[in-house]
Amino acid sequence: MALDRAGVRWCLLRGAEGPDVPGGDVDLLVARDDVARFTGAIAPLGFARLPAWGYGSHRFHLGYDAATDRWLKLDVVTELAFGPWFSLPSETAPLCLSRRLRRGSAVVLDDSDAFWCLLLHRLLDKGSVGAAAAALARLARTPGCAESPLAYEIERIAPGSCTPLLLDAARRSAWIELEAVGPALAAAWRRRHRLASLRRRAIGRLARSAGLFLRSRRGMTVALVGPDGAGKSSSAAALARSFPLAVRTVYMSPAMTPRRGPSPRGARLALRIGAQLWRWCRAQALRLRGRLVLFDRYAYDALLPARWPLGPLGRLRRLPGAAADRRARCPRRAAARAHWRARPGGPRGRASRLPAPRARPRPRNRRRRHARARSRSPRRHRGDLGRIPVPLGVQAVLAQSAAAPHSRMSPGASRRCRHSRRSRA
Repeated sequence: MALDRAGVRWCLLRGAEGPDVPGGDVDLLVARDDVARFTGAIAPLGFARLPAWGYGSHRFHLGYDAATDRWLKLDVVTELAFGPWFSLPSETAPLCLSRRLRRGSAVVLDDSDAFWCLLLHRLLDKGSVGAAAAALARLARTPGCAESPLAYEIERIAPGSCTPLLLDAARRSAWIELEAVGPALAAAWRRRHRLASLRRRAIGRLARSAGLFLRSRRGMTVALVGPDGAGKSSSAAALARSFPLAVRTVYMSPAMTPRRGPSPRGARLALRIGAQLWRWCRAQALRLRGRLVLFDRYAYDALLPARWPLGPLGRLRRLPGAAADRRARCPRRAAARAHWRARPGGPRGRASRLPAPRARPRPRNRRRRHARARSRSPRRHRGDLGRIPVPLGVQAVLAQSAAAPHSRMSPGASRRCRHSRRSRA
């Protein structure tokens, strides 16, 4: 192997027991004096170092493995540190490297060291056992777990029965009981290394903030432009899943406005321009942090040709915001257009064109409201039967009812019935 030929002292930090190994993340422990030789050994293999500010001794290298058709990310550390901002240091890294074992072509930690390293990683870094439960239960049954250098260090930090308690809970698979010990162990570790913990927290936060301005490599921006239905959003989602680095998607359609509903005349165009500038500034901030920014649509969509030829006046009305202002000023026309497009014949079928239902305006004063109520009264239309086509049999029955002495039919209806009877005679 290239690392062995270069004389690098290394081992897999969590080996095959780490739950992130199938995803392409490999954690390595390298001696502090062999970091330069490690970087020179993996450079011919196509690995490039990624900028990492505020991550303690972690060094990240990214490369593509053609044999497995996936990206590999190497997380290289020179010390064992746990907790937020890696503020809980350990001095057992050289001892663990001296106890490493070779299994096939890989070099791994001793089983007892692997158990305590994985347990502290899950309790102090992640806060829960999670997917490492099966690996911890198997490694806890390894004889000699209590003689690991990490076990001795835990006993010095939290004297008493902390080490036997953790080991017994892992063997019984009592994960809730095991997770309850994590906060107390972290607090005792912090009290043991008080100054080192405070210094690491301060340096980590300052380095993470300064990394936004000190890093020499910026992220990239990719714009996906195309007609509707071409698959821009699907391509952006697929690229975000397959790309090994952090990807952010920003929707940059010129037709998108930050607010809905009517707006002051001429203000919608200004709102759209302001929204475009705000999204562009957000994308630049993400790019400054080293992210790959995907623009779903872009401002160039405003330069796409129209679906049908337009004159100078039509192109002026096609500017962003003009159509929305017209729809806001003419809601009845917009409702008619929506009704026409939603009909079964479709927008191009002229034979089945239906008029849009027009809502009656509300009366503005009480007089009009009373007039509207009187016009809807049933007394006005009670005897208005001449406008309705009535069958002959029904007309005969109505005529007989009109001839009755106690008929409730109005005089107008009686005259119409008698007139119809005379006309038939």
